[in-house]
Amino acid sequence: MENVVIWVLPFIGLTGGFIAGLLGLGGGVVMLPLLTFVGGIPLKLATGTDLVHVLIVSGTGMLSHYRGGMVDFKAGFFLGAAGIVGGFAGSFLSVQLSTRSLQLIYLFVVSLGIILLFIPQKLEDEDYRKGDFNKAAGIATGLGVGSLAGLLGVGGGFIIIPLMTYVLKIPLRVAIGTSLLIILITSLGTLGAKFGVGHVNPFITVIVLSGSVIGALVGPYVSLRSPVKLLRLILLSVLVLILITVGYKTIL
Repeated sequence: MENVVIWVLPFIGLTGGFIAGLLGLGGGVVMLPLLTFVGGIPLKLATGTDLVHVLIVSGTGMLSHYRGGMVDFKAGFFLGAAGIVGGFAGSFLSVQLSTRSLQLIYLFVVSLGIILLFIPQKLEDEDYRKGDFNKAAGIATGLGVGSLAGLLGVGGGFIIIPLMTYVLKIPLRVAIGTSLLIILITSLGTLGAKFGVGHVNPFITVIVLSGSVIGALVGPYVSLRSPVKLLRLILLSVLVLILITVGYKTIL
């Protein structure tokens, strides 16, 4: 804990909160490398701090997207319920895995998200009816995202948005708002397990959250006023940057 850089933690939270509200990521995909490589927090402890951050910013951001009519509650609760089951399994599995194993899993999932975003897909669909998606694929998606939340402390938005768009055929803007609801549900179900295995430090978490909430309020405001293609490009750019940065650190 002596290597933790306290003064930078609110700015990390601000960055993660803004990206969460902008892209529906929950912010975890950005927070985890920032907390470990910039904030100096040990990886397993960072996963717990990250999960609390994800819980707060996803709830804040989801309400803003809901006011814009961009949340599919049927899809959100369906995938979120499946995610809780996966979350418990992932939390207890994370205790058994080494730090390097967690890093490699993280890199694999980010790579998968990038590949999915390169697949051509209609990003807007005026004929989409909320709740109209493949339920079996929805269960599989929820279980997978919940497992990621438990393993890595990330809400899984960086993979669930491409999956919702390309597998479940949910329009991108609705997928962004709905993913925050799913992340909120899976994070709630997983948080108790993270506390149980000792991966949450209350002092560090409160400092991070001091910036997270502000970012989570600004992000949705910008998102709802941005073109869909621009949001997709930003999401893709963020994932590629993370893949390069974390991959470099992991290899070294």
